[in-house]
Amino acid sequence: MEEQSICILLISVLLACTIIDVEAIGCFVCTSINHKEPECEDMFNNTGKYYQDSCWAPRKGRIGKFPGTKCIKMIAEDESTKYSVVVRDCVVDDGGTNSETEIGRQSHCGWMRVLKFNDKTLRGCILNCDKDACNYGNRVETDLILSLVAAVTLLILFTKRLS
Repeated sequence: MEEQSICILLISVLLACTIIDVEAIGCFVCTSINHKEPECEDMFNNTGKYYQDSCWAPRKGRIGKFPGTKCIKMIAEDESTKYSVVVRDCVVDDGGTNSETEIGRQSHCGWMRVLKFNDKTLRGCILNCDKDACNYGNRVETDLILSLVAAVTLLILFTKRLS
């Protein structure tokens, strides 16, 4: 009977870990123009000041803000004037093909046309990711680890029972 209770508990844990969370992604949100926000620049100093646990962003053609689906970090510079921009934010991928959606789909470096920002041509990188706080660093996914431990334990219990 004890094995059956453990199995039920482990199956419950597995089911709980697979529930999809509909909250917005958590991202660092800040902008530094010409190095005026040094805490936003690289080397990023995570004091928690810029972290938004539930980041919301606008969608083109819509009113209001929507749950962010990706975090981005853009670092760019106009080499001739030394004008620089660092942006950490979230974006919403609505499946469209507009610039607001495309910016969160593929990380890339090289020439970028400024998105209606003082008509400057900037060289830099746009990086995107889809985990909480990923526009700063990496974190261990505890749900995945917990799921794997529960699955392995269930496998061992069922194997013992069949023997």
